Amino acid sequence: HQMRYVPPVRPSPGLPNEVSVRLYPSVCFFEGTTVSLGRGTEFSFQVAGAPDPVYGPFTFTPRSNAIIKKPPYENQLCYGQDFRQDTTSRLTLRYLLDFYKLTPDKSKFFLATKHFDLLAGTDELKKQIQAGMTEAQIRQTWQADLAKYATMRKKYLLYPDK
Repeated sequence: HQMRYVPPVRPSPGLPNEVSVRLYPSVCFFEGTTVSLGRGTEFSFQVAGAPDPVYGPFTFTPRSNAIIKKPPYENQLCYGQDFRQDTTSRLTLRYLLDFYKLTPDKSKFFLATKHFDLLAGTDELKKQIQAGMTEAQIRQTWQADLAKYATMRKKYLLYPDK
């Protein structure tokens, strides 16, 4: 259970390497926001940004390529954060919460398409972010359901948890 897994091939054309795969659970939520995940660069799903310097010092310019045609903010200089050196190995909401806080007009952060709600499973996470909840507070709201799941899954485990 603790062994690191490196996929022998790309699991998706948009995930170029092991780092993007590791980061995906934490950064995928940006797909439902106005923030670019670096699609159209060589480091998609490893960075985040938009054409506003408020988002950070790292810069990138998305361009159409063989994998993605017309990426968000195509040919526009985006400012943001580079997550490639972050060693986070579990889901974190830190990136998402940080970008939401930096967004000048928060009413425009989430796309009107409801894609964020689809990625999160419900609209609850979006409401929690908009209410200003911290990551710890949001995670606390998951605990009852996680406990029920842990009990339910026990009968399916081949090797019981230690």
